[in-house]
Amino acid sequence: MDKKLLIRVRLLNVVIALLLIVSLSTDFVSGFKEGVRSAKLGKQNNASTELYFVSLRPLESRSELKVATTNGSEALATINEATVILHNSQKPIGKLVSDTTMAVLTLGIIGWLIILIWKITASLGRGNVLTRRNLIRVRAIGILLIVKEAVFIGSQYVDLHYIKSVAQVKGYEMVVDLSCTQIVVGLMLLVFAEILVVANRIKEEQELTI
Repeated sequence: MDKKLLIRVRLLNVVIALLLIVSLSTDFVSGFKEGVRSAKLGKQNNASTELYFVSLRPLESRSELKVATTNGSEALATINEATVILHNSQKPIGKLVSDTTMAVLTLGIIGWLIILIWKITASLGRGNVLTRRNLIRVRAIGILLIVKEAVFIGSQYVDLHYIKSVAQVKGYEMVVDLSCTQIVVGLMLLVFAEILVVANRIKEEQELTI
């Protein structure tokens, strides 16, 4: 392989790996901050405290709120997100089991993704690009991204069902904020893997012809 091309491929792979790691670690950073805040509130109130971030859909009767502006003109605002704080709320066993299962699945997926990216990077460092193992790894990364997003969406629905059973936000409906970014990226990787499969077959046919 051309040295300049190899360097570009390595740099691109490292950038992709860093972006994936940052993207995947964002959820854990926000979860850690949520845990610290929950612990502080619990200590202040001398009670167990849980924090949940929910998306809100305003009802027709309260679709907009009036807000003050610095120049005195009237403006309207819509509340889309809120933090629900529950004190001394007893979680059902099913909720505890689902939370634990989803946390373990997410950790496993992130760990597997990091290993796959590291193996692809190491393979590229040796000059191996269109190998069967790398194609399988790219497919696996795409599938894992889709599964991780599906697990996250599932956890949101579980949390929403639990919150609705113990609390309501007056004038608003609590909904799940669906984000399919990682699913789209995963599907694009699967398509990219199929393109690489075709390129690999053409390469093998050319080698046999020679």
